[in-house]
Amino acid sequence: MAEIVQYRLEQMVGELEDLERRGLFTKNELKAIVKKRTKFEYALRRRRACRADFLRYVEFETNVDALRRQRKQRLEQKGGKTSLSDFSITQRIISIFERAVVRHSEDVMLWIQFIEFIKSRRRLSSGDKDDEDDGHTRLLGRVFARAISAHPYEAQLWIKAAAHELEINMNGNAARILLQRALRLIPDNQQVWIEYFRLEMLLVEKIKARRRVLGIDRGDVADEKAAEEESGFIDVPQLDAEESAEGGDSVVEKLTEQTLAQLDRKQAAQLDLSEEKRAVMSQHTNAYLQGAVAQVVYEQAIRSISGDLEFRQEFLSILKQFSDTDKLRDLVLASIRRDFAADAHAQAFLCTEHLSSVSIESPDVVDALKQAVENFQNTLNELDSPKMWTEYVAFLVQWLDTCKDVDSLRLFFVALLTRAIAAIGEQRDIRLDAQLAVDCAHAMQKLDSFDTMSLLNWLVDSTQRFPNSAELWLCRMEMLVSLSDDQAMGSVASTSRITTLFENQALIQAPQSRSLWDLWFDWTEKCFSSQLITADQVQSRFMAALMRVMQQRTQAATSDGGSKQLAQLQSLVAHLQIRYVDWAWKLPAAHKALSPFGEIAHMKFNPDDENDDEEVVQEQTEGNVAAMRQACQNISRHAFPTLAFYRRCIELEPEAKNKVTLYEMACRVDESDAEAWLDYLRFLIDTRHLGQASVVFWRATKLVSEDRQAEFEAAYQNMLAK
Repeated sequence: MAEIVQYRLEQMVGELEDLERRGLFTKNELKAIVKKRTKFEYALRRRRACRADFLRYVEFETNVDALRRQRKQRLEQKGGKTSLSDFSITQRIISIFERAVVRHSEDVMLWIQFIEFIKSRRRLSSGDKDDEDDGHTRLLGRVFARAISAHPYEAQLWIKAAAHELEINMNGNAARILLQRALRLIPDNQQVWIEYFRLEMLLVEKIKARRRVLGIDRGDVADEKAAEEESGFIDVPQLDAEESAEGGDSVVEKLTEQTLAQLDRKQAAQLDLSEEKRAVMSQHTNAYLQGAVAQVVYEQAIRSISGDLEFRQEFLSILKQFSDTDKLRDLVLASIRRDFAADAHAQAFLCTEHLSSVSIESPDVVDALKQAVENFQNTLNELDSPKMWTEYVAFLVQWLDTCKDVDSLRLFFVALLTRAIAAIGEQRDIRLDAQLAVDCAHAMQKLDSFDTMSLLNWLVDSTQRFPNSAELWLCRMEMLVSLSDDQAMGSVASTSRITTLFENQALIQAPQSRSLWDLWFDWTEKCFSSQLITADQVQSRFMAALMRVMQQRTQAATSDGGSKQLAQLQSLVAHLQIRYVDWAWKLPAAHKALSPFGEIAHMKFNPDDENDDEEVVQEQTEGNVAAMRQACQNISRHAFPTLAFYRRCIELEPEAKNKVTLYEMACRVDESDAEAWLDYLRFLIDTRHLGQASVVFWRATKLVSEDRQAEFEAAYQNMLAK
């Protein structure tokens, strides 16, 4: 290993001498560079040289080269002679990348970083000699070939290679071939189809532009000439400064563009072409210029990927970037209308697609909005479903908010929204579902035509129709809680009525809703702060909530509910446990400690109980430690504590000895979790308990999962090194 490192260092001698001779670096700086390079070279020769080692070396060499360029620009005249040090660092970085992709050929991002580096060097050298520029171009082509061979199913490599052929090599046919080969391997990749379609449209657009310049299409040239004469257009020829600034085009392309730009349009329009030849060359009779190839690409794309609406919308967004695409646009819209006839979201998109090109300040916005409303009404006559009505209500609410400063339009959408909600209410059995009921409730809050009781009656009826909808219960309970301070609504939103509705209906019908549980405990803490209930009664509600959610979690674990539902319930358990501890921590100083769970488990809430045994005391600034510890014990003994809960307790616990106990308990939640052990070890090292840390590390190595053993040991060694 040492011989190879020494050989590579000897190869740098010429470069180092050149840097010193030109005064770009001092001897001390060069010694530091050699020392750093030696360290990197030894790191790359290790048996397990990781990707980060190569990238750190690349970053160092890039910084050295940037410094060299700055000093050269400051010390030397522009256009100075090129010497060894001008390109040796770039060659070294390329060599480092070559070794990296050989060692880690499976890393796609490493290939992409290699490609991007060569591109950046090509841009830097575009003003230098052409042979260096061509060398980078040829190298880029070879790297693309190797990367695609190593990862033939990576769409981004095919797309980048096609872009290289089109933009750098000016070879549209080669770009087309690359994307066609990519589609043979990954025909279900949306991005490749989209980029292939974009390529065909771009090639057609380039041909159209050249035809207009050459005067093949008389009408277009005449229109351009008239526009130029009216605007006093000055046809400035290509300047030398512009030529040097562009840099990336090939010589042939530059000459071609300059020649076309200098053609006299009037003479080009009068080229001696017969009418028969002009008819053959006409854009309107040329299938390719009419987008026939792009049409075939689109049809094949939707045949391979048939059920994705967003995929087809991407094609429409591409068509907006090009001219004369009405035929293709109609084709895409017709295919959506045909294949998504029963899809409410697709039909809503068709109703409003024309609005994407209209702004609120445009004079055509009124007619466009009326057309969209008419489209919705016609669609609702054919597709009278809850989802279609949901799309219609969402459209009206969106534009009501958009046009809130324009009185005429605001009144227009208020009237439409009021009629829409009335129409839905008339046939609730057919048109209403849970989501639409929520949307209508939110919309009714924006309208003055619906009072508080109308909205409340709507929510009561909706929760009866859809009792398992957490969003509906949340809307209803939020409204009742907001009305609880209103004396006029005392019979409807009394404390006992709200509490009973929470406990007997809302939380039973939607026990998995975090927002609903948060609202319940906001209401509980409000009652506690108003001295309507005691601290033990609040505890009883917290523990009852935890028992109910843990029961749901157990049922989900034993059924086929799926891992997503189980993860949501586990997260909810942790959230409730943390909220319980935070509430105990914020208790006033009068509550020295809470009761153990065994003494409060069977307590029942009675809103009429008097609470005259407590006095209002100012809250501690540092928190109620005793109450927090009792809450922690209650959870630890009766509610299956989570790792997130223990971490929160550790944050609040002021004594180091108790923190150790909490860390031990946290590690027992999942003994194979490396993160919990690392947190424990970090605490012990920070508090200088190194002997205990070594014992804990030895225990952890026996329990941490095998796939994380190496990472765990490396993290521990880094802690000790710091």
